[in-house]
Amino acid sequence: MKITNIYAVGRNYAAHAQEMGNKVLEEPIFFQKSSASLSDDSVITLPRGREIHHELEIVTSIGKGGNNIQVDDAWTHVDGLCLGLDLTDRPLQHKFKEGRLPWFLAKSFPGSAVITQFDPLDLNVWSRDFWLTINDMEVQRGNMDQMVFDIPALIAYLSARLPLTAGDLIYTGTPSGVGLLESGDEMILGLGEEIKGKFRVKSADK
Repeated sequence: MKITNIYAVGRNYAAHAQEMGNKVLEEPIFFQKSSASLSDDSVITLPRGREIHHELEIVTSIGKGGNNIQVDDAWTHVDGLCLGLDLTDRPLQHKFKEGRLPWFLAKSFPGSAVITQFDPLDLNVWSRDFWLTINDMEVQRGNMDQMVFDIPALIAYLSARLPLTAGDLIYTGTPSGVGLLESGDEMILGLGEEIKGKFRVKSADK
């Protein structure tokens, strides 16, 4: 399926909002990542001269578009879930925030929207914890039950404001533990006892 839009929600885990010094919001806050930033490559290349942080997320694939999708019907519009990384240029994001400017260029650069393979929707499977290790050390762990706004609520909120289309992706927020990536890091993304993806980090200079 061709990817059309990539939407992402911020501050959707209370612990992550707290670690970033932000308040938990009463409504979801969305931003976009360029579709050109999407990558399923096992090698993550850090752009030269930039400080890139990892944010582990559950990614939702929209299989059936629509307007004003109701919460009770939202799962029928989802054709799969995967794990992903919303890679972020943190210093640039802070600079934009201080100037009250959009974060787009801090979130969109080649390879900044990492995804693993999508699996058919099975909420019994996806009710397990998802996690990220770097160099064999666990740095992030979360569960979709910890979301401030669950996936059906995100779909309903977004589709009430603009039409969702088949091929849209929604990054659903990151748990606490975000941090800096370094060249040479070995990353493993997992769900429950299952490994969903392995990635090696390198610098654009190498």
